[in-house]
Amino acid sequence: MECIANLIDKGSVESSRYFLSRGTVLEMLADRGYDVVQHANLVSSLSDFRSRFGQQPNHEALGFCVSHLSNPSNTVQVAFAGTDTIKMTTVMEICSRIVDSGSLKSLIIILQSKITSYAHKKLMNLPFKVEIIRIEDLLINITKHVLQPKYEILTGEEKKALLTKHSLEEKQLPCMLRSDVIARYYGLETGQVVKITHSGPMVDSHVTYRCVA
Repeated sequence: MECIANLIDKGSVESSRYFLSRGTVLEMLADRGYDVVQHANLVSSLSDFRSRFGQQPNHEALGFCVSHLSNPSNTVQVAFAGTDTIKMTTVMEICSRIVDSGSLKSLIIILQSKITSYAHKKLMNLPFKVEIIRIEDLLINITKHVLQPKYEILTGEEKKALLTKHSLEEKQLPCMLRSDVIARYYGLETGQVVKITHSGPMVDSHVTYRCVA
């Protein structure tokens, strides 16, 4: 009985959800090529997270800003929204926490509640890309599942070489919608091409390509 009791998480559900979702966001940004080492090492475990942010974390303190490894002037800001409905005032509060809007490429908002149409329109009209992700979608990293294939984002030159090699036009490639969970994970834009490699103990390596539409 004591062994089972030791496995039970006696902490708050809120801190666990924030820890898991924040960890997935850091993994996602690392896969996009951003420098997240400092933030990832800061809270490497749930106990570390609770020691730093408490059992009832302040969502504003969970946000962070990172730069791209190959282009430090390309930055992404992550903001966690609270449990209240996102209104215009909430949007203004989030914007006030942006470190450097001049070099900001993307603002990622982790959502826990509803968002009004006016607030959503305001976010979509900001001078940088805004990604809205529900916290429930970040409790696990779907790309780390054992059955998921390997995804590689082709550069512009690699895409051109692929089309030339197979005498194809972009529209002839199978498509992947921007709303697809993988496209959203990597922050893909229309026209980008993904190389998908399927492999495993039961099948030989098989490569396919998808163009984001």
